[in-house]
Amino acid sequence: MNRKFLAILLGVIIILFVVFPGIISRGAKFGLTLWFHTVLPALLPFMVLSNFMIKQNITGGVSRISYPLLKRAFGLSRAGCYPAVIGFLSGYPIGAKTTAQLYREDRISKEEAQYLLSFCNNLSPMFLVEYIGIHCMGLQVPVVLLFIIFLSGWLGSFLAGRKRFYRESTKGPKISCYQKQTVIASLDESILDAFVTITKIGGYIILFSILAQLVSELLQVSAIIKYIGIGILEITTGGAVISEMCVSEKYLKSILVGLCAFGGLSSIAQTASVLVGTDLSTGKYLLAKIRQAVIAACLSALWFSMG
Repeated sequence: MNRKFLAILLGVIIILFVVFPGIISRGAKFGLTLWFHTVLPALLPFMVLSNFMIKQNITGGVSRISYPLLKRAFGLSRAGCYPAVIGFLSGYPIGAKTTAQLYREDRISKEEAQYLLSFCNNLSPMFLVEYIGIHCMGLQVPVVLLFIIFLSGWLGSFLAGRKRFYRESTKGPKISCYQKQTVIASLDESILDAFVTITKIGGYIILFSILAQLVSELLQVSAIIKYIGIGILEITTGGAVISEMCVSEKYLKSILVGLCAFGGLSSIAQTASVLVGTDLSTGKYLLAKIRQAVIAACLSALWFSMG
């Protein structure tokens, strides 16, 4: 980032913090509450368990069970099935974190890791079903959101030019730098790594919650633009305000589902933070999420127009 632009941006942020302390405080409190009561208990156990399984090299069972399906659906290698499964089950940014970890340990290729990022990193099923589906959209069958989000990721993988990574096994196994650790050492490192990551996530959630609060209270534009802007920044706050928009229910649901597929800039920043130390492209990941958002919005419009 250009240093002059960064200096100006930081100056503007400092002025906003000084002039509008109440808004900043409300945004920070909301973000902290969201992180502590919702994100931390939902993601921390997944992080510890996933880290431990990787460090103890016991991910093979998950990969072996899911491999027959995922190699046909996505063309994944056996090792690449694990981050796909854990990403589908957990939520941001566990799929990306697991992908990056396996790539660092040379258990999947860079090409497959970048490909996995395009569809394995989504909002958690619990968040989609309970918060977005029931609380924000009032759906009778909220599980349809999972179907639309996952289907849009699958279709996006085809538009990206799907490869067949499982064919790489004919070239022989890769040399891995992975060394098995004792159970206690692996558990200690898994817990420490999980807390470092969850703390980073909390910081990003608080920062983007502050930005969303500033947009909500200061931006003098039409409500639709303002609420969509909030959703682009942070989907939790965006889901609550977008559900109150005075527009056609079909369009409202399509917009909200599309934003859920995108995940919000807060989730993009969280994902970028767990990719630090690798040469995986955040830009390509961002383009993949935009593509998935467009597909999800179109699928949602088609689905709800039929209902």
